Amino acid sequence: MKRLLSHTSETTALSITEIAERLIAKGLDINRKTVERDIEDISCKYPLLETGSNPKRFFFDGEFKLDFELVFDETQLQTMILALQSFKQMSPLVMKNLCDEVETTLVSKLPKVLGKEFERLKTISQAAPTVLGEGEDIDPEVLQTVLYCLRKGKVFECQYRSPDHPVPSERTRSFAPLRLHFVGAPYLYVYDSEDSILKLLRLSRIHYAVMTDDVVDSKRAEEIKLAHVFGGYGKGTEKIIDYAITCTTPMAYKFREQKLHPTQKIEVLEDDLFEITFSVHDSLEVTRLLAQYGEFIKKIEPQEEYEKVKLIWQKGLKAS
Repeated sequence: MKRLLSHTSETTALSITEIAERLIAKGLDINRKTVERDIEDISCKYPLLETGSNPKRFFFDGEFKLDFELVFDETQLQTMILALQSFKQMSPLVMKNLCDEVETTLVSKLPKVLGKEFERLKTISQAAPTVLGEGEDIDPEVLQTVLYCLRKGKVFECQYRSPDHPVPSERTRSFAPLRLHFVGAPYLYVYDSEDSILKLLRLSRIHYAVMTDDVVDSKRAEEIKLAHVFGGYGKGTEKIIDYAITCTTPMAYKFREQKLHPTQKIEVLEDDLFEITFSVHDSLEVTRLLAQYGEFIKKIEPQEEYEKVKLIWQKGLKAS
């Protein structure tokens, strides 16, 4: 009704009956009494004016503006639901809660019919857990501080826990946030002025974050090369490795079903023999992933990467 009346003026004002007819034509299951009640509610909160004619007609003055208007088709709504569900499956609790808040806000801002459809589509859409698992939980205050500093371009101070120690160091560190990076858990690209290098921090390892008055040099973000980034390790500045993997059918089919990286290509060499190529920054994550397919791999270029994969694969065989 507010959206409908937002297009009115004194000369195009609408009566109760006219409002009801237009809303019914849009598919809303309402009657005249519903409109009368809602008109009364709206007039208590917004500058709703009425004409002196009989019947009365209603219109908004020129000052009225909707907060914002969201209109999606059903496919877009369902895509949004799946995106939120998928994100929640990989996120720590604090970010799951933020996703729930986003859903609540969306439904409140959607037209009533679309809001109901959003809730219905949620019951027929489901994103399941993946091998990435859920990220370790994050202190809500740390998350709020870090994201605020990132948006406002401010340096923050904190204590940081390395992956090899269960408790954070008591040493106060200073980081300039540059870019948020999500891979099964939220990470943050920062510039460490003390060490004069880019770093990739896992948010769950940041503790006692406090914003400072120091301003971030946003140009540092240009040093991050994201086209060949893979996973949650490295800084996006490591050397780029052009992989060429000769493998048999099971590995090729798996990589065809779930693309490893945007640069990935698969070529048929002959029956039961394929070549998978991709280019990523040097990362132990890739080596470990490829080692899972050791029995299907015939060859890897560069040769030194093949030796790394073979070593992990052979160690796994001995352990079993």
